[in-house]
Amino acid sequence: MNFKPAPLPNSEIERAADVASLGVMRVDQTSIYLDYVSLAAELTDCPMSFINLLDQASQWSLCGQGLPQQIFDQFREIPRDQSICQYALLSKEPTIINDLENDLVFSEHPIVIEEPHIRFYAGFPLISKRGNVLGTLCLMDFEPRLIDEGLIPVIQKLARRVVFQLEFAREKNRSEFEFFVDMLGTCKENLGNLSLNELLFGLKHTECRHLKDLGSEILEELVRLRFIKISNGDPCLGDEFLLVRDKFVNRFEPRKIFKVDNDYIDSIFSES
Repeated sequence: MNFKPAPLPNSEIERAADVASLGVMRVDQTSIYLDYVSLAAELTDCPMSFINLLDQASQWSLCGQGLPQQIFDQFREIPRDQSICQYALLSKEPTIINDLENDLVFSEHPIVIEEPHIRFYAGFPLISKRGNVLGTLCLMDFEPRLIDEGLIPVIQKLARRVVFQLEFAREKNRSEFEFFVDMLGTCKENLGNLSLNELLFGLKHTECRHLKDLGSEILEELVRLRFIKISNGDPCLGDEFLLVRDKFVNRFEPRKIFKVDNDYIDSIFSES
């Protein structure tokens, strides 16, 4: 019997759109999510842990722990119909297979019967605000095993934190993009019909703390574009550009970003 791909979730089109909206498929996210996979592996004593997202065609590992880098790179993106996590998309409860070799669905899976010979799998669904399963926070082992039932809700909470981080980053990126587009439009209104390159040039160099350190050629161009003016021999922001800056200063309040530290780990266990 050959391994058979899972049926599609009922809301597959909406689910795949939800994944695409995150903007992280095929983007290395190790620096952001390593703490999550490390903590999941440590709590369960599993040698391998991954955060996997699945679109309509592929599975992509945002981050992983436990495989040599060369092997991880080889399996980082695989066709969706070859993944184990595709079955976890069908349920909002964890998919836990204590022994893949003796499971009717997975016993013929290539990574079970061939390298790296995975025997244990636990996939905790990453459920979006819209209720779609984006992928999994999954655990794997080379040996059959059981997972402590008391740890299941803990890893579910950790999976929810992963989704929060993913969706927070998406909304932050959208806000920053809208802010940038709005600011460019306001620059054009106040400074004249400048090209996009001129606007980007002006915005980039007026971020310099000491304008006089920019060099004479850059200063001359900024004066021409009306981003700055020369007052009493010193460069300062131009009146037209100050109108732009005044509109956008403090437009967005700083937001708290959750990090995995000792207090955060404690909160996972105490969270109701």
